Amino acid sequence: MQLNGRTFALAIWLEAGLGFVGIAWAWALGLPLFDRLEWSPAAVLRGVGATLPMGGLLVLVATTTWRPLVELREQMESLVGELFARSHWLELAGLSLAAGVGEELFFRGALQPWIAGWSSPLLGLVAASLLFGLAHPLSRAYFTLATLMGLYLGWLAMAYGDLVAPIIAHGLYDFVALVYMRSRA
Repeated sequence: MQLNGRTFALAIWLEAGLGFVGIAWAWALGLPLFDRLEWSPAAVLRGVGATLPMGGLLVLVATTTWRPLVELREQMESLVGELFARSHWLELAGLSLAAGVGEELFFRGALQPWIAGWSSPLLGLVAASLLFGLAHPLSRAYFTLATLMGLYLGWLAMAYGDLVAPIIAHGLYDFVALVYMRSRA
């Protein structure tokens, strides 16, 4: 079931569309989204550096013999191979960029601060991360890892007060993971 051009474009638009929803939601609620999108060398370096622990998790999934992660690896290799076998690396980069920007603007830019605003920062982080995991329902293991990634990216956004580092870390990780999983499929 290789993605054709139209389906691939739709996938990019859906990912990017989350970002537009996040922007609209933040604007409607008066959340300071654009104040958290200041591109600085420190934020870019923080984003690149934040990719390293996520890459370590990818290496763990790629090398472990623990059955739940082996099954997750096999599932991901099969899915990525089936969907992206003939995709050019630029297409994978575009999809990864759209996911990084779209998902971070929505989950960490709008949803997490909105929940934190009527509850607490910790509840905002946990709830947005669980919803992020639920948006990735391929399996229990994938939900769990996506939720952990959501906690990590949400913490990064909270700790530094910016969305640039989570956007870069998310997009860069997705690109590396897609290229790696496709090479193993």
